[in-house]
Amino acid sequence: MKNKLLYFLICSLGLAYFTSCKKSNYLTDGGLSEAKTSLSTYDYLKQHKYHLFDTLIMAIDHYKLKDEVNSAATFFAPTNYSINKYLKIKRDSVQKINENNTYTLTDMYANLTADSLRIYMTKSKVELTSAPLQVTMTPNFGNTQTGVQRILQPKPGESWSSAPIYYLFYIKVRGGIDPPNSVLLPNDPNIDLKAQCQTTGIEPSSGGILHVLSNTHTFIRF
Repeated sequence: MKNKLLYFLICSLGLAYFTSCKKSNYLTDGGLSEAKTSLSTYDYLKQHKYHLFDTLIMAIDHYKLKDEVNSAATFFAPTNYSINKYLKIKRDSVQKINENNTYTLTDMYANLTADSLRIYMTKSKVELTSAPLQVTMTPNFGNTQTGVQRILQPKPGESWSSAPIYYLFYIKVRGGIDPPNSVLLPNDPNIDLKAQCQTTGIEPSSGGILHVLSNTHTFIRF
C-alpha cells in the first residue's frame, strides 16, 4: 500500500512539474510557440489561419500600403473586430438620420486617407521586454501623435508564478502625454487613449516587429 501511495505522489509531482514548465513557456512568449516566421508582415496577416485580418488586408490593398507595412519597424495590427467596430459606430450615426442609411468599407475609403493605417506603423522597433514603463512618444508613418507603454499587471491572489506580467499598450496621445498618476475625467478631450496588445513579439521575415491589438480596440478611435 505504501509503495502504491509513493508511486502516486511521484507521478503527481511529475505531472505538476511538466504542466508548470508548459505554462512558463507561454508566460514568456506571449502565447506564441514560435516568435519568428518565414513570412513577411503582410503575408503573415494575409495567411492567418483564423482569418483575423481579412478586413485589414482589404484596407491595406486599397490604400496600396503593402510595401510600407513590410518596411515598418513595428506594426500594431488592428483585427477585423477593430475595423468592424469603427464601421458600426459610423453606421449607427448615419442611421440616426435615416434608418435606411448604411456605412461600408467603401464609405470608409472615401472618408479616410491612407494615414488612418499609417498611424499603426512606427519608425522604430517596439518590443515588450524593452518598452518604457512611462508613456513615451513613438513617431509613426501617419500624422497622429502616438506613444507606447509597458504596464505591470496586478498579480492574482492564487498566482502559480512569481514572475511579473507586463502588457504592451499602443497609445493615441491627445494634446500631450498625460502626467503620471494624474486624475482625468473620462470625457476630457485631451485624455490619452490606450489600446492593449493581445499578442506581441512576432518577428516576420521582412525585418520588423508585429504586435496584434486587442479585439476591443476601435480602429483609429482607440
